[in-house]
Amino acid sequence: MRIHIVFISAVALVGLAFTTPAFADTTLLSTLDLVGTSTFLKNGTGTLRLTNNTVVTGPPSPAGAAWTPTQYNVAAPFSANFQFQFTDPCLNGLTGNPPCANDNGHGGDGIAFLIQNSPQGTSAIGVGAGGMGFLGIPDSVAVMLDTYQNASPPYYGDPSNNYIAINTRGSSFNVPQHFCTKLKKTGAYELTASDDLPSDLFSPYCTADPTLAMTSFVTGKGPKGSMPGVVGFPALKVDMDNGDVYDLEVVYTGSVLDIYLDSKLVLAAYIDLAAEVGGPDAYLGFTAGTQNAFQNQDILSFSETTIPEPAWGQLWVPLTMILAAALARRWRRSKV
Repeated sequence: MRIHIVFISAVALVGLAFTTPAFADTTLLSTLDLVGTSTFLKNGTGTLRLTNNTVVTGPPSPAGAAWTPTQYNVAAPFSANFQFQFTDPCLNGLTGNPPCANDNGHGGDGIAFLIQNSPQGTSAIGVGAGGMGFLGIPDSVAVMLDTYQNASPPYYGDPSNNYIAINTRGSSFNVPQHFCTKLKKTGAYELTASDDLPSDLFSPYCTADPTLAMTSFVTGKGPKGSMPGVVGFPALKVDMDNGDVYDLEVVYTGSVLDIYLDSKLVLAAYIDLAAEVGGPDAYLGFTAGTQNAFQNQDILSFSETTIPEPAWGQLWVPLTMILAAALARRWRRSKV
């Protein structure tokens, strides 16, 4: 733990007078509006389960979503914090487990934290499986936690089976990374235009890369070899679907979206949230998807914190402190 020693001047105290403490709005998970496979566990813990560990071989692929019943101001700085847990991923070869598309011990397909202002409001939901429950939701920004590397060559830009990315296509429908990138004949990853999005799902094709930032895109080995010239945020040092409880915080400064995993900054991107979602107010929530690969995908807690606001009425507090300090100095000098 880092300990910061701060010396506050009289001027700084005056500055502090114009703010009130940040207020964390701890949202009860039970108040969220559920869509699709989402449900609350009947174990007294208040856990929100977006998808469970059940293999589904045919359409439609399972998708779950949960939204705040009211919108939040996303034009101003704020932070959102939640705990998540992935358990019981599909593992072929173990007695009692159904066959699944096991990805080296990883389940599928992951969850996303969404900021959305789509016309569907709290009934919004996208495609499951690799769509992670947000494929198809317009006016949205997704922080996607992907735990399955799409094995269909050329991997559609998935750097690994354990990465975080920030995705948006503004007013157009949002998509995960692996639907909008492709492998060039040269062997290098293309991070711009692509036509990988299946035409039977949506039209027109996804013609622009949706990903603003992503972990794991560093110089070195990637699927089917190296990724020449690609440098970015390091790969995650923890395995998100190993059964542990993890804490993720999304902090918006007004121009930058910072992502912290267990208090460590792992990703950041410049973004104008209000412009991307088509207005200053948006719903906050979660989506998830599974299919032939599966796992329990749970949200254990959720809170939203706004930036401190001006509070002129509290000016007397630091002014009193400054005045007292000044009188004390004058008294000491008079005694010299």
